Amino acid sequence: MREPFPEEALRAAAEIIDDVKARGLAAALEWSRRLDGVEPREVVVQPRGDPAADGSVVEAALEAARSLERVYARLRPADVVDYYEGVLRAVSWRPVERAALYVPARYISTLVMLAVPAKVAGVRDIYVVTPPRGVTPELLTVAERLGVRGVVSLGGPQGLAYAAFQIGVDMLAGPGGVYVQAAKYVLSRYVGIDGIEGPTELVVYAEGVEPRRAVAGALAQLEHGPASFALFLSRDRALVKEAGRIYAEERTSSMGSFEARAVSSLEEAARIIDEVAPEHLEVWGAPRLAQMVKNAGAISVDAPSPLLDYVAGISHVLPTGGSARWRGAVTPLTFMKPVGLAWLLGDTKLREYAVRLAEYEGFRRHADALR
Repeated sequence: MREPFPEEALRAAAEIIDDVKARGLAAALEWSRRLDGVEPREVVVQPRGDPAADGSVVEAALEAARSLERVYARLRPADVVDYYEGVLRAVSWRPVERAALYVPARYISTLVMLAVPAKVAGVRDIYVVTPPRGVTPELLTVAERLGVRGVVSLGGPQGLAYAAFQIGVDMLAGPGGVYVQAAKYVLSRYVGIDGIEGPTELVVYAEGVEPRRAVAGALAQLEHGPASFALFLSRDRALVKEAGRIYAEERTSSMGSFEARAVSSLEEAARIIDEVAPEHLEVWGAPRLAQMVKNAGAISVDAPSPLLDYVAGISHVLPTGGSARWRGAVTPLTFMKPVGLAWLLGDTKLREYAVRLAEYEGFRRHADALR
């Protein structure tokens, strides 16, 4: 498992958060001036259609939103109601009331990938937190169409702290750099978070496909920076060798690391992938492998992962650093919580079993209340 942020980032984020918690807006503006070189005149901007927005970008973002909503509308869980031995029981799924979505500057696709599941979940007040340079005509226009209540024009820990303490959100969600993720970790003492997202990672398995097509998705994900990582697997040793050659040919100083490895079977590939538990998995020419793998944030079959990043209908806010072993992509469930209810409609034989358990555990007053 890779560390999502260094200790230095954690200390810096904690300092900023403590300051904003103590001094409020004045501290948030001061940190914005120091770190981003900008003190926004309007901290919470009302989303609005802006005639200066690039219409083609807005259209693409809204089509991505429609694609995502078609899938996620079916994921909203139904309440469960059951009657047993005099007790009416229910589990009711209820959304958080306020959520803040962190959108890195100009990542309008990330706005879609977070706002749509929050909207489908039924979150009442959706806020976007983005650096001042991220408050573009396109973002404001799309945010309005997606039902966002306000755009906080503060980046990094100061923006998230402002949302947590000044707006009073219940939850923070979204990707971002090491300081954003460190801030989410610190703020998880006060509000909910979707998870801690580290550097981008990808595993590619390929066979029977043209080498440059097989490697293109890896090169795309490595575009996210030097900390990103891609692992290329294949039973075809010639393809493994060619993949390594293409990476060496295309590599730039700003790209992440790449490893190409031969495997003897699909079973071995599945075992390696499950151990890595990657954010993205691309499978080329072996669709059965997609069913064999248990641990991956999202799987693209015979398609490059950027298709999923933008329009395939699954959120690109995915687990990293091996956390795909226990969680998945952001969905409406990310913004919802199950609330249990029990209604006693008459005497029940269940009471006696409860008394026995309470007495065994040493809770005398629990047993008295049940009697």
